[in-house]
Amino acid sequence: MKGADRLVATLGELGVTHVFTNPGTTELELVRSLEASSSVTPVLVTQELVATGAADGFGRICGVGVALLHLGPGFSNGAAFVHDARRAGTPMLVIVGEHPKAHLDLDAPLNTDVVAIMGPFCVAVMKIDDGARVASVIGEAYACAQRLRGPVGVIAPQDVMMSEFGEAARAASPERRGTGDSCEDGSALNRARMTGDTAEAVIPSREQLGDDPVLLVGSMALSGVGLAYATKIASHLGARLYAEVFPALMERGNDTPCIPRLPYFPDQARALIGEPSAVVFIGAVEPLAYFAEVDRSASLIPRTTPRLHLAPPGVCVDGILSRWAKNLGCEGDGVDGLGVAESTPVPPLQFGSDERLNVDRLGFIFARAIQSGDVVVDEGRTSSASAYRYSALAPHHRYLGHPGGAIGGGLALALGAAVATRARVRALVADGGALYAPQALWTMARLGLPVGVVIAANDGYRILRLEMQARGIEPVSDELTRFAAPTVDYVALAAAFGVEGFWARTVGELDAILGAQRDRNDPFLVVAELVD
Repeated sequence: MKGADRLVATLGELGVTHVFTNPGTTELELVRSLEASSSVTPVLVTQELVATGAADGFGRICGVGVALLHLGPGFSNGAAFVHDARRAGTPMLVIVGEHPKAHLDLDAPLNTDVVAIMGPFCVAVMKIDDGARVASVIGEAYACAQRLRGPVGVIAPQDVMMSEFGEAARAASPERRGTGDSCEDGSALNRARMTGDTAEAVIPSREQLGDDPVLLVGSMALSGVGLAYATKIASHLGARLYAEVFPALMERGNDTPCIPRLPYFPDQARALIGEPSAVVFIGAVEPLAYFAEVDRSASLIPRTTPRLHLAPPGVCVDGILSRWAKNLGCEGDGVDGLGVAESTPVPPLQFGSDERLNVDRLGFIFARAIQSGDVVVDEGRTSSASAYRYSALAPHHRYLGHPGGAIGGGLALALGAAVATRARVRALVADGGALYAPQALWTMARLGLPVGVVIAANDGYRILRLEMQARGIEPVSDELTRFAAPTVDYVALAAAFGVEGFWARTVGELDAILGAQRDRNDPFLVVAELVD
């Protein structure tokens, strides 16, 4: 058995079913092993960003996502969405092929310091140094990704993958690189994501909470069960309840309690949070402004507000919330009449079919098209807030947000989610972001996946225009924030990748297109042309 065979076999034994890859010559042995595997299916993509973004989408839903990339440049191409996976807390393996040592010593054209490149993006980096250690390194990396809730880099040298060894291979500890002497070491963010026994979690007392507490919940508290308990607790305590700005994964729909997200813009978030008596973090990290503000703290919570941590990110908190509800005596309470901001979905608005599309009308029509069991991917940026609000009226679905902030991941996330579930996926993607990794459309077409993409097209980087306005920068730049000359033909782009596309300029056109494609089992794309 060769090292590559053992690596692929170990992935299968661990329950891995798919590997997203854009491989190169150094990974040819792994390509051969993947092609021969009966338990692990390789998914070919044509750009590394698609591989890492799809592994993120897959891992959020199905446990651990896996991407296979080519040397340091291949990882560098896909690094932005590894960053997103780390911020989303996605368990993930990023396997990178490497030259044999003798070739590295020659400083060949594709040589890079792979450990140095991967370190900042991964919660741990491990290297397989001989064929006898393949299984132990992969097993440790897999466990580490689950324990730290993040991507683990695995360096697989070509000579090790080609080496032959017997089944009686010795067990050995992996060489760990990049984040310390063990995979539990690393940044504060990584340590905060360690999962473990939460039976001893300290539930805050009423005295600690005061008369105006805020409960901030992260993705591991946003299951239907977690939402129900969190909503009951908030109602019982008279607390305000919010989700993170861009939750990695949550359950939504008209049978699920609806809670508002914190706004993206710092001033809006600070105004919403106000000056609470305490903030309880339930599987969430402290919310910060995405970008530095001159003479202002990055924190969105007042410095003097007490902060209470019920559970770190990455921990399933359903049991903790159940105990808290039981202690309060509200475990069996209903969830009606909560008195929590936006707890009752906004009634649908009526639009004329000839009205031009804007952000609000787009959000309503997009939400109206969601069906029970769908997966919704939200990377609509400035065009998705109304879709989030209206989708509280939709049937039960799963929602994938974009916590990392590296623009362009929506299409790749949708690909990974579709491979993971084979359910319908509906993705709302901003037009600027859609240009980062449109190659995901090719893999969707190749696999015949039921992914419907709606591109919110305002012909520019609206987020930059809003940020400039918020900072008082005048005049707002057209040269660097618009790309309307020429206008990008997304329908032609989709066709080039084998995906049928449509244009929609009015409410009636978008509603008719999404209605006609409602039960379609292969990918399609709609460009929603916005007037603002």
